Amino acid sequence: MKRKTAILCAAAALCAGYLIYENGAVGVSRIDFGSPVLPESFDGFKICQLSDIHVKAVGQGYSQIIRKTAAENPDAIFITGDLIDSRVSDFTSAESLINTLRDIAPVYFVTGNHEERLSPDLYIKTLGGISAAGAVVLDGRSVMISRGGDIINIIGMPDTPEPDFSAISSLTIPGAMNIMLIHRPQFASEYAASGVDLTFSGHAHGGQARIPFVGGIIAPDQMFFPDFYQGIYRFGSRATVVSRGLGNSLIPVRINNRPEIVSVTLRRQCDA
Repeated sequence: MKRKTAILCAAAALCAGYLIYENGAVGVSRIDFGSPVLPESFDGFKICQLSDIHVKAVGQGYSQIIRKTAAENPDAIFITGDLIDSRVSDFTSAESLINTLRDIAPVYFVTGNHEERLSPDLYIKTLGGISAAGAVVLDGRSVMISRGGDIINIIGMPDTPEPDFSAISSLTIPGAMNIMLIHRPQFASEYAASGVDLTFSGHAHGGQARIPFVGGIIAPDQMFFPDFYQGIYRFGSRATVVSRGLGNSLIPVRINNRPEIVSVTLRRQCDA
């Protein structure tokens, strides 16, 4: 009896240790993306994507996120929504994180469903704090990044159940490299059809739990066995990158699904 109890306790400890590791150890997923419309001046331009942090820190504070993002030496940092959690009332820690990240590289931000479900007053206050902390809030607008006389166009869309694809198209620049930040990934093919060369999204939390050779189990809006839950999805010369995210929301546990920073290097030419 004692032996069985000891074995059960050891198994429980191993399971607990595995879950703690899976939910707290931030990984870095590196992707090369090549495009024929990328200007030569931007060959090697690196973007770190952070998504679905949900205010709560990963591991001990934000140290892993900051340290591993800095180690990538990015040229830009994209935050693709759910920086905060709508059930938490104090967002100063999120603002502090942005304040630190902006010392690494320029930070660009779009809202997720958790920002969008805030009350109107709190929404304005939160986005104002995010902007004051040093992030470029891109909801519904675009900015250009210049390098060596060339530009790339960065589009940001606010989170909505179904995006306004005509608005997305209107923000693209024909012939330029168009990159978009948007929270929900399930419209990936429509983003490409709207003229966006590379989209960054999150929201799916990596399918929450992943089964080897099968994939993610469940994701918001896509339900069971989602089509878009992690990695890069290509549509000819265009693509959507889906981050597994860094935090948890309603479901507090990840299985075979470590939180991640996505590091994308843009290439003038790249074998897909």
